[in-house]
Amino acid sequence: MLTDEQLSYFDTFGFLRLKQLFTPWETAEITRAADESTKAELGREVPEGEDFSVGGFIEGHPGMTQLLVLDDRIYGTMRQLLGDDMIWSGSEGNRGFQTGHTAHHWHADRPGLRELGFLRLKVMLYLEPMRKEQGAFRVIPGSHRSPLHEALATFQQAHGEADPTFFGLSGEDVPCHAVETDPGDAVVFTQSLFHGVYGKTGRRRYIALKFAARPTADEHLASLYKWSNYAFQPDPAFVGSDNQRIQGLVRGLADLGERAAGLPYP
Repeated sequence: MLTDEQLSYFDTFGFLRLKQLFTPWETAEITRAADESTKAELGREVPEGEDFSVGGFIEGHPGMTQLLVLDDRIYGTMRQLLGDDMIWSGSEGNRGFQTGHTAHHWHADRPGLRELGFLRLKVMLYLEPMRKEQGAFRVIPGSHRSPLHEALATFQQAHGEADPTFFGLSGEDVPCHAVETDPGDAVVFTQSLFHGVYGKTGRRRYIALKFAARPTADEHLASLYKWSNYAFQPDPAFVGSDNQRIQGLVRGLADLGERAAGLPYP
């Protein structure tokens, strides 16, 4: 569970690194299960050197669900940050070898002032060591809050450009914090935080888990539908689960989706 200092750090800076959240044995089991899930989702072996990105990555794998969702190291942490009535918004499995694409430029997953009042979190589990100059996750601390978030709006606009500059700087020279990790660590961040990756080299595998506060206003529903409409169609493995925690995470999402579909995004 998070300490008061960690909660204050997250509120101030928008991210946390949880070092060695999982033991080496657990990390090896996560890696093995990730390989199994990749094969099951794609229906084939994935040769070394091939990139992939798979949604719904952990939901159908009971072992990963138990360790990465239901265990208090994740579930309890998310509940502290999002409240007891939080929701699940999916998982991803990714692998990249960066053959020609060494940067993921500065951006926020959920940009704009209207998004800051609806908290959505992502948990990143990297399966290889990540260092700043080899593609570690970089963040601009505090950029999930006004007025810094608005001051970086031009970063979002430049995100899709082939070779953007940011205040006249190349992306890798923007002042930031590199969240260097080892297997077993977890990175938690709010999706309104500006982040990027530079200098990607070698194999980069990671699992992403996504949680959100339960929507309490039409603007929350409209935002969730725009950015993550798959959240309203949770995986059948979760919908049919008899686990009370899983039931709580997906409760009512289909009904909320029907309502959200008719709402305009401001």
